[in-house]
Amino acid sequence: MKVTIRDVAREAGVSAASVSLVLNDKPSRITDETKDKILRVAKELGYEPKSRKEEQEKPKDHVLGVINPEIDNAFVNQCIGGIESYASVHGYKTLICNVANSSERCISYLLLLSRLNVEGVIIIPPLDMNINDHNIKISEALKQTGMPFLLLDRAIDRVFCDFITADNKLGAYMATEHLILCGHEDIGIISGMREVYNSRKRIEGYKEALAFYNISIKSENIYYGDYRLPSGYAAADYFFRRGISAIFACNDEMAMGVYQYANENGLIIGEDISVVGYDDVPASARLTPPLTSIAQSCEQMGKKSCETIIKRITKEDKEAIRNIYFAPQFVERQSVKVLNK
Repeated sequence: MKVTIRDVAREAGVSAASVSLVLNDKPSRITDETKDKILRVAKELGYEPKSRKEEQEKPKDHVLGVINPEIDNAFVNQCIGGIESYASVHGYKTLICNVANSSERCISYLLLLSRLNVEGVIIIPPLDMNINDHNIKISEALKQTGMPFLLLDRAIDRVFCDFITADNKLGAYMATEHLILCGHEDIGIISGMREVYNSRKRIEGYKEALAFYNISIKSENIYYGDYRLPSGYAAADYFFRRGISAIFACNDEMAMGVYQYANENGLIIGEDISVVGYDDVPASARLTPPLTSIAQSCEQMGKKSCETIIKRITKEDKEAIRNIYFAPQFVERQSVKVLNK
């Protein structure tokens, strides 16, 4: 059996770290007496250091970092599933960093990933990315690390890199148009946070659909939520008190807040309140009634982001940075009432 550093350390009565320092002739505070003892024991045991060739032939793990903004987001989890699926097939492992929608934690993890020598990082940005100069701080951290990186789903202001997302404007247009074609004109939108790229684009699509069908755009019909169920619940209360019965929720979780409000107040979705969601997460089809929603190619977006970052790492792709948009799909179910015309 081949003699190891641990064998030498045990026989010499010192630590393995001390043996490694002496045998590799590294600077240390180890006394000459101890050095001589380590060298003598190593010779007596017949220790043979690894050759440079053996070190070079040792397999290296290829690791990608992934910034996950929130662990309980069904859309995000599907994207990450796509990333991990593509990575494993192409010889990469993924290190998932959960940042709880905090830019400070995001920056901390980026610096950690750099110290761990990951080869590249896919960032699904936290929701506060464009608040209080967080975008500038993230940009500076990325420059400091020097790692190849890209953004998935959400853009960060003044951070320029490959960006993979869905066509949010088109998806919102499709959702709003469906409500219009079903006879609704006074349509409320539950948006995400003002500072989030997706929110801005979905509001643009909502407004564009109203304008195309010559329906006036009312600022009071735009409610800013935070992509969470309670904000959908609060928006439903706000809109129902104003007499609006058609709502486009900019993600399915906020649409579920509308469902909860309806259930607690004796209202029927698809009758008293018409709702269209966004993301088409698996739970949407199991609601009562099933939710009409805009589907995104979550898994495919994840796979594409992984393919793109690997090509940047290997320098197979040397072209200029680019934006890649995935087309959304309209999924009709039973949550919208067709009005008599």
